[in-house]
Amino acid sequence: MKIFLFGGAETGQARAELKMIEKVINDIKPKQLLHIPFARLRATEMEWAAGWFKRNIELSKGIEYLNARREVDVARAKSPLVFISGGRNGLSLIQKIKASPRLLKLIKNAKIIIGESKGASVLCKYFTTKGNQSQMIKALGIIKDTIIKPHYSQRQRQASLIEDMAKTGVKYGIGLDSITAIAFTASRFPKGIKKIGRGKFVIKRSPALIKKSRSL
Repeated sequence: MKIFLFGGAETGQARAELKMIEKVINDIKPKQLLHIPFARLRATEMEWAAGWFKRNIELSKGIEYLNARREVDVARAKSPLVFISGGRNGLSLIQKIKASPRLLKLIKNAKIIIGESKGASVLCKYFTTKGNQSQMIKALGIIKDTIIKPHYSQRQRQASLIEDMAKTGVKYGIGLDSITAIAFTASRFPKGIKKIGRGKFVIKRSPALIKKSRSL
């Protein structure tokens, strides 16, 4: 499984991030794109108002757009590229995914997944429900033994990444800046990571892993 993680966008940056996502999708040229938008229930910026995907992302000819809000689209999906967009409501996102066996199966069997902000967080083992608060929710676990902090430098989440790694006992923590993405193969993580964009990313390892590697 190939995974693309985007670190989100700050105020006024949404358009720039969406153009990056558009390029990734069109470079892949999937037959179908299944969009999972449940983390954003209400728009906080005009870029995210109703219909934002089709306004801001122009898909190449031949790519069929499917929206997971429509059951008929979920039923129609067959090995789609999965795009999980972000927003403030991670709890709604995970609940709606887990409430649909068909949708959950499509995600877990996908060959390519794009996760943006909260949509990236939900792919890990755990995620936080609100910003830097440490109320941990069990996520999908597609990226094994990992948590991620999007908007990493912009919202100063360096300390909370370390704290949440300690609380959950995961092996790895990802810090990913806004307007920045990383791409990798899930089975090879944390090896083979490619960065997209000008921001930075960090991969933190648990103290136990560091100690073990030094003793070998």
